[in-house]
Amino acid sequence: MPTSIILPQWGMGMNDGTVIKWLKKVGDAVSKGDPLVEIESSKVNSEVEATSDGTIGRISVEEGKTIDIGTVLGYILTGDETEADLPEEKAAPAPASAPAASPGPAIAAGASRRKAKVVATPRARRLAQQLGVAIEGLAGTGPSGRITEDDVRKSSEGGGPVSEALPESTVPVREVIKLTGMRATIARRMTESSQAPTVTLNTHADLTRAVEVQRELVGLWRSERIRPQYQDLVIAAVARALKEVPQANAHLVGDEVRLLEDVNLGVAMAIPEGLMVPVIRNAEQKTPVELAR
Repeated sequence: MPTSIILPQWGMGMNDGTVIKWLKKVGDAVSKGDPLVEIESSKVNSEVEATSDGTIGRISVEEGKTIDIGTVLGYILTGDETEADLPEEKAAPAPASAPAASPGPAIAAGASRRKAKVVATPRARRLAQQLGVAIEGLAGTGPSGRITEDDVRKSSEGGGPVSEALPESTVPVREVIKLTGMRATIARRMTESSQAPTVTLNTHADLTRAVEVQRELVGLWRSERIRPQYQDLVIAAVARALKEVPQANAHLVGDEVRLLEDVNLGVAMAIPEGLMVPVIRNAEQKTPVELAR
């Protein structure tokens, strides 16, 4: 049976990925471990590798498409397999204008489209299961029509969003630029973060000693060819604080607070194309100069 090329989940916060570029084409021979396709997700690019030797038999997802984790990207033919061994492609959903057997053609057409692919956050799916809400019947108000927890709650209260098309804007448009790749991911993540509970804390701190330490490190780090920045001191302080206060190094998952074993810090870095967040793993085990490097 042909081997499926599946989009894996590379992190807890990964829900989907965008196909940036196929590195192989149909008919190309591949070996186990060869990079097959470049995927962008969570502000980073990664490559899906071949899990077996063989030949690319089919590419099921074209470049530029955003798909959920677990989606089959294509197939690898192994041994004596041929294209005849490939599974049949799923039929495309019927167009909205197709006759509907049930009453309410507009509603039925909308439901047909949603059955083809329900895009929802993991928390929304979990909440829908708890409240007994049919998530397939909801219209999402999140990014790209994603169903959110608020959509599920409103539906359970009898005030769910109506799945009607918004009226076309009459405002003159000079140009339409489709968000893809990194910019689309940044926009989606920023919108999702606004839905999380937030608390703003204002306080004052005396940084006199921090300024003195930064000046002292200039000479100490000269042999490393690294000039100490205040950011380096902040990262080191956060890593130490999270180790000393494990309750702060935690994830809220449903109704559970999960204390994490390691301190992995994401540091936002501006680049010409947008924003990248490299992760410093096991930051609590590194010295300030190692963190800076």
